[in-house]
Amino acid sequence: MKVLQHVMRNINEFNIPSSQNGYDILYFGVNLILMFDYRLSFDVEVKNSIEEIEILILSRKEVDVWKTNSSRKEMNVYYKKTGTRITDTIKPSISDAYAFIINNTASSIPSPKNVMVTLVHTWAQEVKENQLKEMNL
Repeated sequence: MKVLQHVMRNINEFNIPSSQNGYDILYFGVNLILMFDYRLSFDVEVKNSIEEIEILILSRKEVDVWKTNSSRKEMNVYYKKTGTRITDTIKPSISDAYAFIINNTASSIPSPKNVMVTLVHTWAQEVKENQLKEMNL
């Protein structure tokens, strides 16, 4: 067995509207059986405003509850932070399909925001020797 390091990077620019539905959602999955030492690093910056934006990470199963704004106290939120620049790294403790939510509805008077998002997913994965030969690695 060999352990290979994997890095997947996303760079996105979003224009988050000012309506009640002022958010964008990026989904990602984590399978801790296959992906050892998984980490999600992110850098989120509001470009055209001094108003803060909120970052939430929750289970994809919880997105509908979050959207309807009902029973939020019962939701399992893995990460929540507000600011104009948010740089952080999380290491999920369970395998799940996650939602990375960029939320503009937390502001008292939301205005449209131009948001730059860099997501870096890193993990290690075990690969059998014969699989490496098939991939010419």
